Amino acid sequence: MGGESIMNVVMEKLKELLVLLENFGGFLMEELEKVFPADSREEKVRHWIQVGIPFLILGVALLLLYCCVSCCCRYCCGRRRVEKMMKAPGRGGHLIPRTVFESDPSGYFRTLHADGR
Repeated sequence: MGGESIMNVVMEKLKELLVLLENFGGFLMEELEKVFPADSREEKVRHWIQVGIPFLILGVALLLLYCCVSCCCRYCCGRRRVEKMMKAPGRGGHLIPRTVFESDPSGYFRTLHADGR
């Protein structure tokens, strides 16, 4: 399959998608005409706005609260990274961060022997 034939297939699929969207738009407009007929459209829209606004405000407030809490948790709680700990070799069960030992094991043992253990 060459580059030109792939381009033709993509163009055909895009045309099909455009027709589908156009048909869906027409269907949606017909359904809206049924729900909101021209003679009572203003009254029904005003009613739905009055009913929907409190829920919209609540939704936005909850979204803002969620964003603030997640942001605060990321900056406050996220700084306390839990490090993996391990028993320090030669120190009688004393715990040390694993990264300290793994970064320089020979230096750890050199320090341990220099301390006389």
